[in-house]
Amino acid sequence: MEQLKAIFFSTKRSQSVHLYREDFPILTQHHNEKSKRDLSHTKQRDKEEIMKVTYPYNRSRSSNEFRSNEKENISRNSSVIRRPWLCQLCQTLNQIDFQLCSQCGSSRINVYIPIMNHIDRTNIQNHHQNDSLIPHSDWVKYGYENWNDENLVEQENIFRRSVLITHKRKADEHMVLKHFEKLRNTLTLSHSRFKDEIFPASLESLYINGNSLSSSTLAFLPTQQTNLSHNNYIQWLRPDQINPPESSENNKYQWTVFRNPKPNDVLQGALGDCWFITALSVLAEQPENLMRVLVTKEYNHQGIYYVRLCKDGEWTQVIVDDRLPCTSNKRLAYSQARRKQLWVPLIEKALAKLNGSYEAIIAGRCCEGLSTVTGSPCETLILGRTNNPDDKNVDYNLLWMKLLYARSQRFFMCAMCSNNRINKQEFENNGLLNIHAYSLQDIKQSNDGKYRLVKLRNPWGGTYRWIGDWSDDSPLWIQNPDLRRELLKEKRSKRDGVFWMPFESFVKYFECVDICKIRPDWYEVRDSANFYPEQGTIQAYYLIIQTVTELDITLHRKISKNLRIQRSDVSLCVAIVNVEQKSCGNYRISSIPIISQHGQHKFVSTDGCLQPGIYLVLPFLFNPVNKHVDNTEFNIAVHSCHSIDLERIKVPFRIEREFLIKLCIIYGEQVIKENKNENELNDGVKIYELKKYWDGLILLVENRNLNKSVHFHFRCTLSQNAFMSRKDSHHQLFDVIPSMHRQIIVTISRKNSLHSFTIGHDFQYNLSSQNFIKNSRFNKQKHWPNIDESTCSQDIHLPQCIYNVKQQ
Repeated sequence: MEQLKAIFFSTKRSQSVHLYREDFPILTQHHNEKSKRDLSHTKQRDKEEIMKVTYPYNRSRSSNEFRSNEKENISRNSSVIRRPWLCQLCQTLNQIDFQLCSQCGSSRINVYIPIMNHIDRTNIQNHHQNDSLIPHSDWVKYGYENWNDENLVEQENIFRRSVLITHKRKADEHMVLKHFEKLRNTLTLSHSRFKDEIFPASLESLYINGNSLSSSTLAFLPTQQTNLSHNNYIQWLRPDQINPPESSENNKYQWTVFRNPKPNDVLQGALGDCWFITALSVLAEQPENLMRVLVTKEYNHQGIYYVRLCKDGEWTQVIVDDRLPCTSNKRLAYSQARRKQLWVPLIEKALAKLNGSYEAIIAGRCCEGLSTVTGSPCETLILGRTNNPDDKNVDYNLLWMKLLYARSQRFFMCAMCSNNRINKQEFENNGLLNIHAYSLQDIKQSNDGKYRLVKLRNPWGGTYRWIGDWSDDSPLWIQNPDLRRELLKEKRSKRDGVFWMPFESFVKYFECVDICKIRPDWYEVRDSANFYPEQGTIQAYYLIIQTVTELDITLHRKISKNLRIQRSDVSLCVAIVNVEQKSCGNYRISSIPIISQHGQHKFVSTDGCLQPGIYLVLPFLFNPVNKHVDNTEFNIAVHSCHSIDLERIKVPFRIEREFLIKLCIIYGEQVIKENKNENELNDGVKIYELKKYWDGLILLVENRNLNKSVHFHFRCTLSQNAFMSRKDSHHQLFDVIPSMHRQIIVTISRKNSLHSFTIGHDFQYNLSSQNFIKNSRFNKQKHWPNIDESTCSQDIHLPQCIYNVKQQ
């Protein structure tokens, strides 16, 4: 098993990258307000200690000094919040001074904020016995020792501490059940049933425009299901009015929430939400995890149900009633309730409410569904095909070992059936549905290693089941009786949609596997923020690690209601970096131990292992075409095997430019100009092309020549499904890079993540003493298209000075 685990993490960015010799400044301390200037000396000393990225115990100053300064800084620098607050549980608007919700009694405090409860007080007493060994995360906690709840509410808290996943869930359930009992008692006394006014039983809950399915949405639905776009076919009924999927169930069962749930209980209806229904099917393989999604696990006549979902990386308790969309014959229109269980349609309704309508949950990725119902980090394994730029280098043996490891850890898995190189008819001839999500239930290798098989399930049931090798009627089962006894021992129906297929066929017809890492004994910490908290800054975090820690980090972009299915041109990336302070008082990124793939998705994630120390977490939102973004808020989640701490920090926007430069230097490929003579080889010019971790291309030019500027001419000769970061260029760029400077010439990104892209380019350069473009039509410009070179410029293409670099 240890060997499997080593293989699973073999391609992860878990090791720190060696420092590079070039320096550039970042994170310069800014103190605009007078009160901040008064504290600048103290804060500078503290940050110097923090940014050394050394083991936190190695402090030259006493812990009492740290605690004193931390309290002073918190009291001086926190901004006061004086406004009514909205309860996230029951949506009640509460007065400023209320610490508990006046309606449901839930706390105003974020559970991840370190509050001095009895557990923390006990920890402090134990730490006092050895005061010299208090790490940074504990002296952060000391800063709250004498604070009460009111102080915590009125001050903007910048600290977050991870909690056990199980404890967080129990805390949420405790608050929900208190509100549930209060609401149920009120309805019982009034002899009424719950009606959700926020998500009413009307057309506005079905459709984004409140009238009918849009033409773009209809394209996702099979032809036979488009009749549901007509309003006359939908009526809202409670369970006692609904006809079950099979008439034989009517007298055999009573309505309930759960009845020993199984994956085969999950059936997709007319709604094109297979990505989510498949996730529920996978979750049903472990009923103990499934039942945690519904806080109210028992059927109640009042029709009140609470569902706990993690939308866009943020835990939310959703209240819904039991009025469900039905057809004219009183059958459920969307997901089905097999054996008269309500858990599938109730969870589906809660998701629709969170996203604004049922229409808004059509189409998605399996990993989004798994993340929503579990809150756990997800990883996508690309099986090859056109979406993988390294398709020719795919190691299928390594992929198989990763799947074996994921299965051994009881991780949840889904697979997307898709291959742009195979036509739709070939899929159907083999019993598969193109662009459709299947649950991956099991994998098996024969004892002699000859056969490698995967077990899949179609959420539609018996429709579209594999009919090739190792299908139910395949003669290979007769030829291999040992495998038949082991793998076909359970009695199955062809209507359940379950089948086995060979791994070789699996990687041919399936594009990717989404793996959801369920680890209930781990810790989690989450925070919600804005990518751009203030003008000229981006949100970042200090990450404090006290012991060697394995972790997953996920960055989610918040999606406004009814906008989930709209494609966005923006992309995300999250990185954990080491930062060092230089003698001039500035800082530089020294290494990037963990980084996610730059992706045009709703969320990106990555994992790794970190040594004790303090790191900087950088969440990035890249907007290559500068389009209006409806929401620049994000949620960040860190799952770890040990407790960790986060501290919010605002950093200058230019760190994005400096991060991309560092990324190119570490992971980019150096381009050598063809037919260079000996003088040109030593001209001090380095050119880097970055493709790894970037869905496209970044071109960086570095001029180490001590006397001359680089005149660089870039041409994009071929571009398909790609964005260029510099506009109005007509695919040509001219730049003059001064001596001892480096510049990002251009970034090119994939336009539509669903399609392949092509980039063709060339360039030429020469050295010159002139500092402007040698072309009369540019009127002595240094760059074309022009670049903002002002002091406060946020342009990532601005030339960056190289500090303390010696000619090599």
